[in-house]
Amino acid sequence: MGYTAFLLMVINILSKIFGFFREILLSYFYGTGEVATAFQISLLVPYTILGFVMSGISINFIPTYTTIERNKGRSESEKFTSNIINIIFLISIFATILAYIFARQIVFIFAMGYSGEIFELSVQFTRITILGMFAQLLNSIFKGYLNIKGNFIIPGSTGFLYNIIIIIFLIISYKINPILAPIGVTVATIFQYIPYIWAIKDTGYKHKFFVDYKDKNIKKLLVLALPIIFGVAVNQINQLIDKNLASFISVRGISVLSYSVKLNEFVWGILVVSIVTSIFPTLSKLAIESKQKFKVQIAKTLSTIIYLVTPACVGILIFSKEIVTLIFKRGKFDENDVILVSGVLFYYGLGLIGLGIRDVLSNSFYALKMTRIPLINSIEMVILNVVTSIILSRFMGLNGLALGSSIATIFGAINLYMKLEKQIGKIKTKGIINNGKKVIISAFSMALVSKLCFIILNLKLSTNLSFLIALILAGITYAVVSVLLRTRQAIDILKVILKKF
Repeated sequence: MGYTAFLLMVINILSKIFGFFREILLSYFYGTGEVATAFQISLLVPYTILGFVMSGISINFIPTYTTIERNKGRSESEKFTSNIINIIFLISIFATILAYIFARQIVFIFAMGYSGEIFELSVQFTRITILGMFAQLLNSIFKGYLNIKGNFIIPGSTGFLYNIIIIIFLIISYKINPILAPIGVTVATIFQYIPYIWAIKDTGYKHKFFVDYKDKNIKKLLVLALPIIFGVAVNQINQLIDKNLASFISVRGISVLSYSVKLNEFVWGILVVSIVTSIFPTLSKLAIESKQKFKVQIAKTLSTIIYLVTPACVGILIFSKEIVTLIFKRGKFDENDVILVSGVLFYYGLGLIGLGIRDVLSNSFYALKMTRIPLINSIEMVILNVVTSIILSRFMGLNGLALGSSIATIFGAINLYMKLEKQIGKIKTKGIINNGKKVIISAFSMALVSKLCFIILNLKLSTNLSFLIALILAGITYAVVSVLLRTRQAIDILKVILKKF
């Protein structure tokens, strides 16, 4: 896991930098105005709809393929792959036509508080972005297939091409016509998967054009995918709830939440997704071969998530305003926008660790082919998120929506951990807690040193420069204290560095 996860993190960091530059351009050209809001909605609609489907299919594809290959050989597993790809392609075309026809109704569901020009613009943009849905659905299979074959790099690096194309179209849209922005999204969605063609060809895969709806493996995959669809997509559901409620609070509500979510997802995408993606095939195998090794792997993964995500979470909490200022404050994105986005970012940051832990636990259940428990957990989270978000938003506005989502996420992580231990026994809780104590001390030291450094430097230097220096010092402090406390992850990283030299 270590090398692959590290390499994926590097790729994701570079990809996210391009993604950030894309968001910076959007904020610079359009701020939190009507075009930016319509654009964010047009991204949200297909992403949320497909999040339900893609997660369920891609996660269940890996253990299903592995089981077929183990029992019947590669030829049967390849035949199964061709069949599911053909079926998904036909379903995606049908879904795209329906989504295009009922775009107005779909946008209304996503932003009930909007009407007039901003609503019409959102519908227009959405009808364009949904045309790329078929490519994303096919990706759910291709990505899983390449992961099984040990190729994590190509699937992890498609974001480069995606963001570059959107960046080009955003620049052109500002100079010519805003309608080019969603067109860029559709073009990027389709063309980002071109590298898959050569990657899959190198595996020796040969596609067969046939459709067999009666294949028992297809039926099994789809049945198992249904609870996963809702279980894995709880984050999208919560975001949908938050942004829908935000449309009633402020005209700029969806844009504000979208910018803060993108910042929060930067950490989640780099650290959590990289680790979970690289470890899932291993968990699927260990779930069949050895329950003891399976539990050990879960404990190691949870400790790694806590070690890597905690400093990022603390950084967001103490420097939320400085982060937003550095990244977005320019062009039409003013001080008032900074205050709004940084406030929401702070409260989303509270649930970041819970989000990472829950992802690991959910994938552990899916590796065991236990899909019902994560589904129930997701339903409980959604209900809690709705209740807390509605109540808190009455007192805290947009910040209340983010806090409600974080509360639901933390609850979901704790609840899912307890349920997993009931299924497979203790997961070395003592070791995770001892490791967590060292992480907390390291993070507290980091926060104290970096905040004091920032306050002192900001008396003479600019806010952005002071923050960047404080950020570097924060990373050094966390690493040094972690090594002094002999935190396992820090020692492992140090050994790798020393070995290289």
